[in-house]
Amino acid sequence: MNIYNPLHLCDIFKNTMNSGVKKMKKENLKLGFAFMLMAALSACGNNDASSNENQSNSGETIEKTVNVYMPSPAGLQTALEKGFEAAYPGVDMKVTSGTTGELLAKIEAEKTNPICDVLILASWSDGINSLSKLDLMEYTPVNGDKLATPFKHSSNKIWGTSASAVGVLYNTDKVKKEEIEKLDWTDFANKDKVNGTLKETGEAAISIPDPTKSGACKDFLAGYVSSKGESAWTDFNGWASAGLKNGGGNKPALAAVESGSVDILVAGVDYNAYADKKKDKPIDIYYPKGGTVVNARPAMIMNTATHKNAAKKVMDYLCSDGAQKLVADAFLLPGREDVSADSSRLGYSQIKQFENLNWDNMAANGTEIAKNFVDLLK
Repeated sequence: MNIYNPLHLCDIFKNTMNSGVKKMKKENLKLGFAFMLMAALSACGNNDASSNENQSNSGETIEKTVNVYMPSPAGLQTALEKGFEAAYPGVDMKVTSGTTGELLAKIEAEKTNPICDVLILASWSDGINSLSKLDLMEYTPVNGDKLATPFKHSSNKIWGTSASAVGVLYNTDKVKKEEIEKLDWTDFANKDKVNGTLKETGEAAISIPDPTKSGACKDFLAGYVSSKGESAWTDFNGWASAGLKNGGGNKPALAAVESGSVDILVAGVDYNAYADKKKDKPIDIYYPKGGTVVNARPAMIMNTATHKNAAKKVMDYLCSDGAQKLVADAFLLPGREDVSADSSRLGYSQIKQFENLNWDNMAANGTEIAKNFVDLLK
């Protein structure tokens, strides 16, 4: 073979190049497969990492679960849960229900392993106390500026997205509406006046929710003291002397009136009465002319929350048009001033409140006032 033949040299060059290209193709295929495998594994890893998260319209990552602790009414709990999940598809709201005391006890028990993301209480004073007792996150919800001024706190940590008030509840089968609704708070120390409200001659059975079990009643008594000072205790002693009994928690106290075993309930929660009145139960309510306490129900985000972005969305939702309508449907007072209460009840601006309410003092002294009051009734 004449290696110096130019034509032969071209053949050698072509064969060498073809061999190199084949080797390069094989190597490229190997590298390509390796890159594809790495990309697939990376995608799987990303899917695992984001399996507990959703993407909001704004691009913010929202966790797929949020744990919300809230008080009754149960119907409102269910409605808010469904409404939130419809507003934020793919996010599961897990609701834990209980009284304010039960929920706070649960938070304390879970201190080393926090579960709660959003906490809602039925007592504004307990919300104020939570500012120092719990680790809360500062957050201003969308539409938070539309809440009634007393339902907002300068800390931007607690927000009254709904409210209730206390009044006098009575059994309509046994008590005369035109007589009972003349009575102011001080009149419940006068046995003759109270007995005179009955449709049949006799002695009226009258009770009050246990303020150590009812946050609304506790705040009512603290508000009464805040407004009237030491003279409040003169009224309290007069109530006890006139036969006022401890009715237990809100539910049994209401049930006793509806069954007829109790004629009149002083300082009963209003939304329960309005709800049962609409069910044609023998119950009605009025607010004495001396005023009462409107109690905002504070919502807050735990700083220990493991689902903080979802928790923020819960706060936004609670202040939304839809959620506020659900609050009104449950016969509670909407937190927002631009949302009307149910037409069957008085709205926030229509309820006269005690003068000189100092919520910081009420929060600081409410528990002691409640205990001393219960001792009066023993």
